[in-house]
Amino acid sequence: MLDIDLVNLLAEIFNFLVLAVALYFILFKPTVKRMEENAKKRAALLTSIEEKEQQAQEMLTLIEERLEKIDQEIEVHLDKAEAQMQTESEALLQATQKEAEKILLEAEREAFKLQQQVIEEFKEEIVTSILNISSQVLSRTTPPVVHDNLVDELNKRIWDLGKSDMRQVRTVRDSLAERIPTVHVTSAKDLSPEQQRALIRTFSALADRNVNMEIEIDPELIAGLRVRIGDLIVENTLAMELSELRVEIVDTIDESMSNEA
Repeated sequence: MLDIDLVNLLAEIFNFLVLAVALYFILFKPTVKRMEENAKKRAALLTSIEEKEQQAQEMLTLIEERLEKIDQEIEVHLDKAEAQMQTESEALLQATQKEAEKILLEAEREAFKLQQQVIEEFKEEIVTSILNISSQVLSRTTPPVVHDNLVDELNKRIWDLGKSDMRQVRTVRDSLAERIPTVHVTSAKDLSPEQQRALIRTFSALADRNVNMEIEIDPELIAGLRVRIGDLIVENTLAMELSELRVEIVDTIDESMSNEA
């Protein structure tokens, strides 16, 4: 039979219980409390982290949405800018085309004016050459009788003024001074004494008084003569007839050039 010391056993048990209680309050309970507090802190920290993660996720979602909107806005702006550039480019191209057409039209007009000027100068040279050649040919080939006939025609024309145009006769007489008037005669050839007397007689009748006569020879008149008394100038020469042919020659050249065109 075991020899158990009950008192010691109870004392040991009491000591153990006291130690257990002491450990519970001194060590285990504070440790459990700290563990609970730490657990609460970890839970709060975890909750805070989750909330921050959720906020970060929401922020990330907002940023992604904003970035998507920004991309859309950038694309819209790029489309607008491209459309505006296209419009401005088309407008610039149209303006350039119009300016080019204007410059081309002005160049064509200037070219046409220059062409017309050259044609007119060429026509003038042709007409002048034709008249000069005709004048030279007529000067060499016109018989004296043509000159005499032209002189007689002019003399008769002045003599007939009293019948056909008395008002002009009065105008000539009024333009003459009281002194003896002078008849200025330019003749292609020398005038015979009979022609000179006939002219003096005719112009004396025109002036209703005696006249003096000054004669000048100009071979370029070819045949005939030009006279001036007071305000009256009368000419009957081949040179004048050639000059009057200038318009007909120009018209003929124009018609010929039109037919060739």
